Parts: sequence; C-alpha cells; structure tokens
Amino acid sequence: MKIAAMITEYNPFHKGHAYHIEKTKEITGADYCIAVMSGDFVQRGTPAVVNKYKRAEMALLSGADAVFELPLPYAVSSAEYFAGGGVTLLHNLNCIDYLSFGSECGDLTLLNALADILILEPDSYKEALANCLKDGLSYPVARISALQAALADSDVSVDSDIPTDFEVSTNEINDLLNQPNNILALEYLKALKQTGSMISPVTIKRCGSYHDTDLTAYSSATAIRKALFENNQEVFSYLPDAAKDILSNEPKHGFMDANDFSLLLYYKLLSEKDRGFEAYLDCNREISDKICKNLSGYRDFTSFCELLKSKNLTFARISRVLLHILLNLKTPDDFTKSISERSLSVPYARLFGFRKQSAPLLNHLKKQSRIPLISNLPGSFNLLEDDGAKMLRQNIDASCLYEAVYASKCGTEALNEYLRSPIIL
Repeated sequence: MKIAAMITEYNPFHKGHAYHIEKTKEITGADYCIAVMSGDFVQRGTPAVVNKYKRAEMALLSGADAVFELPLPYAVSSAEYFAGGGVTLLHNLNCIDYLSFGSECGDLTLLNALADILILEPDSYKEALANCLKDGLSYPVARISALQAALADSDVSVDSDIPTDFEVSTNEINDLLNQPNNILALEYLKALKQTGSMISPVTIKRCGSYHDTDLTAYSSATAIRKALFENNQEVFSYLPDAAKDILSNEPKHGFMDANDFSLLLYYKLLSEKDRGFEAYLDCNREISDKICKNLSGYRDFTSFCELLKSKNLTFARISRVLLHILLNLKTPDDFTKSISERSLSVPYARLFGFRKQSAPLLNHLKKQSRIPLISNLPGSFNLLEDDGAKMLRQNIDASCLYEAVYASKCGTEALNEYLRSPIIL
C-alpha cells in the first residue's frame, strides 16, 4: 500500500488544491492520499473562513481519502513550526511514503540544496551572512547573498551532500525566497531531514499566484476569501463543485474574520496588560511592550495589527502573537530552540473524516502508527499522556470559542465539539 500525504489549510478549498491531489496521485502512484489540515485557526493568525469540518468535507469530496488535524500550536505558528509539526505527525504515523507540497519553483533539486545549506550552515554561508549583516543589509537580503556564496563554494560538498554545480543568480534566489510556497517547501524539506524521516518529498509547481486578489481559473485562497467577504456571487463559478456546494449554503454573513474576535481579544489584552505578554507563544519583550503602549489605540483586531507592525515586525507575526494571546497559547520551555535542537511533540492524530472506500487505509494506519488515532473525543483522553491531553484540550477549547462566535454572529446554536463525529462519505 502506497500512501501520499499533504500538509494543508484549505482556507477554503479551491481548484489549485483539487489539482494538487490529482497530480499527487498521478505522480506518486499512491493508493491513498491523506491531508493533515489546520483546524479552526490558521497560520496567518486568523480564524479559518469556515470551520474545519466543512473544509475537511470539501477535501474528501474532491479526492482526499482521509483528513487529520494539525494540532493548534503548530497550525498557528511560523512556517518552520507549521511544517515541523505536520512532518512530525506524518513521521509518527509510520507508514507514509510521500509528502507532496506545492511550490512556485517546482525544482526539488534546487530546493533540497538550499534546505541543506540552511540546516548545515557551512562556513561560506555563515561568513557571507555575517559580512552582509555587518554591512547593514536586512536579514532576508543577507541570507540571499549567503546562499549564493554557499552554492558557489567548491568546498561545500566535502562535508555534505550539497551540490555545487548550480548556476543560480542572486535574483533567482531572491525570487524564490519571496514566494510563500517556496518558503514552506524549504521548511518541509528541512523538517524531513531533521526528523530523519524516510518519507520522500514531491513538489508540484503551483498554478496561479498566492497573492492574487482577482478571480482567475486557479483563484488563490486570498482572492476567494476576498470575494466571499464582499458577497461577490461570481466566486462560486471559480470553485470546485464540492466547495461551491458547501460555501454557497453558508449564511450571508457566516464567513469568519479576525475582527469577529475583536472584543474578546480586547478584553484579554486589558485584563493582562499589567503582567505583560512575554509568556505567550512567539511574543517577546519588544512586542509585549508595544502592545501595552498602544492599547489605548485599539479599535479592532485587524487595525491593531496594522498599528503594531513595523519594518522588523510583519503583520502576520503580530496577528499570530495576538491570536496566541486570545487562545491562551503559552510558550513551552524548549519552544525557542530550533527544530534541530528539540524533539517536536505530536502525540496523537485526530481524524476529521474519511471516505468509506478508504477503510483499508485506516486499518493500516492503526496498525502502523506510533501514536493513537483519535476519532471519539470523550474516550480519547485515556489514550494520552499529560502533554497530549493538554494539546488536545487546547484544540477543543479553540474550536468551542470559534463555534460560539460563529453562532453569535449567525444567530444559530453553537455546536458541541465533544459530540462531533468524523465525517464519513
């Protein structure tokens, strides 16, 4: 049995995602394709536009055989930890043959070479990076020059598998490192190498642009969300059938946005301002002081991110920090260490849904997995140690909050996360 996997958000599911599943099966010859998907909050530091069950159903109806949850601390963290958490979960399942991911580059050989350099940091890389920083270049610009120096170094291959015969210009590396799917691709490759995983990477060239805000044949999730928030009915003609059917049945004002959580966040910030926020994941003294200093200017979640962002603090970083505060995600003792220095903890795999015809896949996963497969929440805590139980409760609490805000917004009854069963199609 061959199994391919993808680490995803599906926020929401679109034609590019359907293409990814189709091409993954075609290229790998896999019998089954699973997705590890963010829950109700995503890596940009915002709520997902619709809840995780609706997004999982879109994926299952569009070719995925099973969908599992990426635990909350990884789903709402930086690219390094988003990728590291997903890869660790797949590694712990102990039977995944391929990890498939999109990239603007589409060149696995080059991506592997760059990932090796970022892991090993050969002398030529470290020296060039230090010199560029000393000259006053920003870190992203300095890193591009350092990677170029390492690729040109004929001695690099002595102690590593880094190829040295590339002819890649600084502009090409600059373009590569400014594309979000390429950045994630590098983090997937780094995580596979650092965990010692036997999972084979596969990259598929992305259709369309991540940043496009206009609707096209392969509309980006950004463009689709924009159209949904603007109630632009044209968007439904650009979606796969499964996504169109589910999203078109949402209430007119049912699509979730960070500003739906503005009052909750404001109360949390006000109630804890005297203690500061350094204890929260991805927050430091600089950001904590900046939050406290500017709290009198708070209007809503999004505008506060705009107020706090600066040259060295991006909107996304600020948004993630504020979401960590809202969801009460504290920094574990060793979370500041790089993935190469610590063992990431993903102690369970929670199932969102599967297709009936994929029952042999689930039986195989249960036999091979090093971690419990969870489908029934009430009985799941007996299978977990303290850290695993804490992580699962964090996910449940976040989903309960999401559902409560959605219910208040739409005038419906909040769904009980403990009573949810996996989707079976």
